[in-house]
This record gives sequence, C-alpha cells and structure tokens, in this order.
Amino acid sequence: MKYTLLLLFLTGLCSFEKNPQERIGKITASNFSDPDLMITEGESQLKEGDLVVRLNRDPTSQYIKNFNRLDKTYSHAGIVFYENGYPYIFHIVNGEENPGEKLRKDSLGRFCNPRKNAAFGIYRYDMTDGEKKLFRELIHYWYDQGLRFDPVFNLKDDDKMYCSEMIRKALAKATAKRISIETTKLTATESRLFSAYTHLPLTYTSSLQIVSIDNLYMNRFCHLVKSYDYRN
Repeated sequence: MKYTLLLLFLTGLCSFEKNPQERIGKITASNFSDPDLMITEGESQLKEGDLVVRLNRDPTSQYIKNFNRLDKTYSHAGIVFYENGYPYIFHIVNGEENPGEKLRKDSLGRFCNPRKNAAFGIYRYDMTDGEKKLFRELIHYWYDQGLRFDPVFNLKDDDKMYCSEMIRKALAKATAKRISIETTKLTATESRLFSAYTHLPLTYTSSLQIVSIDNLYMNRFCHLVKSYDYRN
C-alpha cells in the first residue's frame, strides 16, 4: 500500500518542474566517469561548513525529492566539518542506514556511496570564519547530545530534528539569523499522501511546513561548488 501511494505521489508531482536545472544556472559537473574518482575529487573540494546533498536510489528518496519546488535533484543533506585533517559529513537519517536514528558523521565515500546513491553535490554558504566556528560548535554539541531523527517533522521544537531542519536551525543560530532558510508548505494532495505515508493525522499534515532539501541551497546565501552524477 505504501509503495502504491508513493507511485501516485511521484506521478502527480513530476509535472511541477519539467526542467528544474534551468533555474539553477550554470552547473559545474565532474569530468570523471568513475564514481571512485568523483568521490576523491569531491573530497578535495570540501571546506569547513560546506553543504553536501545526495540522491539515494531507494523509493523513499524519490518521494522526498518531490517536496523540492525549484530543483528535484537531491533527497538528503549533511554538513562538512574536519576532524584531525579529515572531512566528515554530519547528518541525521533514519531507516536501514541508521537504525539508531542519531546524528552521525560519515566520510564522503560512505555518505555518497555510488552503490546506494545516484548523484551528489557540494554547495558553500557565504559565512564568516566566526560564523563557521559557531556552526561547528552547535553541530558538535548536538552530536555529543545524541540528537535523534524527528519522524513527525515538527519545526517547533529542537528535541528531535530531520536533516534539513537541523541545518536550517544551525545556520540561523550561527549567523544570528542573517542566513534564513525558507520553508515549504505542503499542497492539499501532498498533505493527504504524506499523512498516509507517515501515518500522521491529516489535520496535522495539512498545516505542516517543512524544510525541503532545495530550500537549503536554492537561495542567495549559497552557491554551487561542484555536482557529480554517477549515471553519466
């Protein structure tokens, strides 16, 4: 039943944006065809505080990316911070990938594993060194506290969060709200399907505001560093 609803959802939304890349502008793509070389090059591009987004191959990710209004390329996001000279992607996810449902840190190779993902991109926020320091401290604090995934997508509290919610709130606090990420209101059709998919009441999903993945990078505070597509 869940996958039937998922297929209906995808069919209903595919006409929203026939060519979303037209709105992004010039895309910097990898010259490599080998996924391992893409990851190696991607690692060399990373800087502290970078946003890394990916498209997982599972059906749920196809569902999630359709909440994006401007660019339906990606379905999950994480933030880069270095430890002992090595970049890690800090992110929250549930399901098989993360049974504990806690904020975790992964290498780029694991986060963007080509066996499980179709593409990834690196974006950079316009932040001062001081803002990046606060950004890092906050993400590390939540990591040490064992911040857990929020299955009800509630933006009103900080007890639990999902990936894009965490990034939005961390950016706002680190920059004293200078960087303000917009939210996305579900349509009536999305609300009904989201209710059925998550088993949340329709009265709740009808008023739900979410942080879609493209909200994080389709804004004036962020720019593309490089995009990678394993399918090309």
